[in-house]
Amino acid sequence: MGVTTAGEAAKSPWRASVIVKLNAAFLAFFLFAYMALLLHPKYSYLLDSGATSLVRCTFRDDASCPPSTQLSRKLGGVPANKKVVSERVVNPGRAPVMFDELRGRLRMGLVNIGHDDELLLELGVEGEAVTVDMERVSDVFKWSDLFPEWIDEGPSCPELPMPDWPRYASGGDVDVVVASLPCNRTAALDGGGGSSWNNRDVFRLQVHLAAAQMAARMGRRDGEGAVRVALRSECGEPMMDVFRCDEVVGREGNWWMYKVDVERLEEKLRLPVGSCNLALPLWGSGAGIHEVLNVSAAPSPVTSRRPRREAYATVLHSSDTYLCGAIVLAQSIRRAGSTRDLILLHDHTVSKPALRALSAAGWTPRKIKRIRNPRAARGTYNEYNYSKFRLWQLTDYDRVVFVDADILVLRSLDALFAFPQLAAVGNDGSLFNSGVMVIEPSACTFDALIRRRRTVRSYNGGDQGFLNEVFVWWHRLPRRANYLKNFWANTTGERALKERLFGADPAEVWSIHYLGMKPWTCYRDYDCNWNVADQRVYASDEAHRRWWQVYDQMGEEVMSGPWCGLSERRKVEIAWARHVAEEAGFADQHWRINITDPRKWE
Repeated sequence: MGVTTAGEAAKSPWRASVIVKLNAAFLAFFLFAYMALLLHPKYSYLLDSGATSLVRCTFRDDASCPPSTQLSRKLGGVPANKKVVSERVVNPGRAPVMFDELRGRLRMGLVNIGHDDELLLELGVEGEAVTVDMERVSDVFKWSDLFPEWIDEGPSCPELPMPDWPRYASGGDVDVVVASLPCNRTAALDGGGGSSWNNRDVFRLQVHLAAAQMAARMGRRDGEGAVRVALRSECGEPMMDVFRCDEVVGREGNWWMYKVDVERLEEKLRLPVGSCNLALPLWGSGAGIHEVLNVSAAPSPVTSRRPRREAYATVLHSSDTYLCGAIVLAQSIRRAGSTRDLILLHDHTVSKPALRALSAAGWTPRKIKRIRNPRAARGTYNEYNYSKFRLWQLTDYDRVVFVDADILVLRSLDALFAFPQLAAVGNDGSLFNSGVMVIEPSACTFDALIRRRRTVRSYNGGDQGFLNEVFVWWHRLPRRANYLKNFWANTTGERALKERLFGADPAEVWSIHYLGMKPWTCYRDYDCNWNVADQRVYASDEAHRRWWQVYDQMGEEVMSGPWCGLSERRKVEIAWARHVAEEAGFADQHWRINITDPRKWE
């Protein structure tokens, strides 16, 4: 133990008095600084934390949410109903250069900004600000609430809290909408540890949509009908699903400046907030899957100075495996009544005779260079499936409906051209199936896909998984638009319903997507998926018969040639599968069916 000396004891009172005096001096200084900040109009807005704090409450329980307040005010903190001379907050070393052309007496609309003084200083602008009050979506709200795997026949979407826009209408338009996009990290999907930015964050989507609504409702439009929107994001570029990369007019650090076409934006905002509802009201009360497409319910097309250019497209690359399917697809689109252009993207592996047959079927061929999937092993199915990105280079069209070559169209899909990018049918979980999808060709979107192909991880290693990571805010089409040929539930009721739908005349589904082994790789007599144990969930004799029915109605010019023939190797594979099925004793006994298909002897 230490011993206190007499000298140390004598110094203690003196030290105590000094400490007391220092504490008093610091307290007086901070009180003075606080009062100066409170009374000075230039910075009083920094203390108005209540004006921009996001209320953390669940909108599923409205009673727990306090009422909103009007938040239009001057940057100087003076009430909006008083005439004042705006003061400028300046930090020349940090203000983004792209804001230079907006300098002056501006009226800014701020979304998810106001509590962050550093961000306001970073803007370095002068004028009036309208900071909208918005309840932050509850943390218990998940992406799967907006993008469920299944929706029922009376679907409804939960509501994302949005600002009470009528409260701000009297204040007039804003010159620029400025939003700070939130970022959220999530565990790495590959299980390898670490984390990445979560691009399926509900709060981030909420802020995107609030900024879009403010631009559409309050943005001052220029002579071209465009509104300025500035977005700040520390975790990568803003969502291309909401703000198109074609409309970016400036980029600096974490800031993106857009010149947004409001008519296109309004078209997006008319859609449901997620895939929790169909992208347009096709289903009436109690209607369900048997109702056909109500074209009159489609969204009104965007007003344009010229007619919108539209086309169907498919892609062939690396082999001739899908060549027969592409021929029948074109014929089925024409037989369904469509007169839209048919564009075939193909690589060097498609021969000239094959191209003549494809042209005779209705396709306009365009040669492309394949795009390799950097994460795929060489020689695998997925090696060049990123070639589908070339669809976004069809910039002579405003909108394209992509259809996979293993799909048969039974009713016209023309109404799908009314939907914006990216519209598709649900697959599983919160994901879409890329077999039929509506896209909007764009050089910058193509560049973005190419730029991200080495960093984005596809959940299935293919193009569908990649596109699902890029276009997370997709719009649900009725599953009839891309009806998958599968029987996952493996119940008698499921099979009875689907077999009836596949055979209905007139058709009740708009297209059939042939999963598993394709009709042209089987004998005409039966669906050869029946004889392979892990493919039986895809087997349907009714759907198989429907495909060959369309094939038989094609002209001789289209049918001539070996495009739908069976190789000797394929015949051996079919025979072996029949033998294995017999040995396994499959009760359906498709292995016993007599083969009458003339291709067996060709």
